[in-house]
Amino acid sequence: MTGGSSAYLDPPTVAILVGGLALALLCLVSGLNGRPPTRLTLALTVVLEAGVVAYCAWYLVRQLSGESPVGPAWELWSYLLTILLLPVLALVWARQEPTRWSTFVLATTAFIVGVMGARSAQIWYGVGLMTT
Repeated sequence: MTGGSSAYLDPPTVAILVGGLALALLCLVSGLNGRPPTRLTLALTVVLEAGVVAYCAWYLVRQLSGESPVGPAWELWSYLLTILLLPVLALVWARQEPTRWSTFVLATTAFIVGVMGARSAQIWYGVGLMTT
């Protein structure tokens, strides 16, 4: 599926991308208003992490069933491992230091998860790969 530039936007990828960007916007607005992490922002970060776990499991099942990424597998799994760990680390940070800056950390993490989730799908489908 290396056709169009949006060929990689399957439903799980769209869910991670939209969820990450929506949470990033919510946390950004909350941080700009001077608020520390709230139950809502923390809970939505946990929901995003649950989505990322399912997303990584989906790729694992696909690879174990015989499919393989068009791009480098090491790069795909580097992205997936990163987006798997980032929300956990951001939640620990937000719980240890409940200031407005932690809300910005949650916003940055959610943005990174959304973008890196979409990039991992591009690696899987071979979108944007340089060929020599």
